[in-house]
Amino acid sequence: VDSAVKSRLQQLAKTQRINGFRPGKVPVNVIKKRFGQAVRQEVAGDVMQQNFYQAVIQEKIQPAGMPKFELTKDEDGQDLEFTASFEVYPEVEVKGVSDIEIEKPVVEITDEDLDNMMETLQKQHATWKEVKRKAKKDDKVIIDFVGSIDGEEFE
Repeated sequence: VDSAVKSRLQQLAKTQRINGFRPGKVPVNVIKKRFGQAVRQEVAGDVMQQNFYQAVIQEKIQPAGMPKFELTKDEDGQDLEFTASFEVYPEVEVKGVSDIEIEKPVVEITDEDLDNMMETLQKQHATWKEVKRKAKKDDKVIIDFVGSIDGEEFE
């Protein structure tokens, strides 16, 4: 972790602009004071991700979601220690599939069923059109109404 942090700080020293220093000429110790903790956390996150996925592949585990990492030891000059909490897919063993019998349901559709369905579909897809006659039962009517009480209109 320390070597990765050191190389990342050197990269930042080449790209960061800090007042009082020419671009690309900022000393690493100045960068470390300003960005050291953030860089260490970033590198620790990368190391945890890499090691987690290596362990998952090595142990042939199938995680069901993203892991939750928790640092247990992160000190300069020592190995990084962390715990990862995650859910895994259960191992399912299918037995006796050849012994299962499946009954295919048989359905008889009558003319009455077809007529009911056609009527339902017609009602669902019905459209309204304007006609020039008096309104009848089940017609859709638009009324232009102005209400008033004692000669004053209201809404």
